[in-house]
Amino acid sequence: MFKVTKDDLARKSNAQLLGLFNQVSLGLRILNAKRSLAQSLLVLIQQEVAKRGPAP
Repeated sequence: MFKVTKDDLARKSNAQLLGLFNQVSLGLRILNAKRSLAQSLLVLIQQEVAKRGPAP
């Protein structure tokens, strides 16, 4: 991800700050989408395990 300090931000132009903001916002949307996909997959796996019942 990004490792940025307050000093780093203070040295950036408004355009650079806007660009960084947009990059971070996009990254968050991608992470949330992947998290949702992972959660759905976990549910499907749990359902399949439950459907199979206990191991012999």
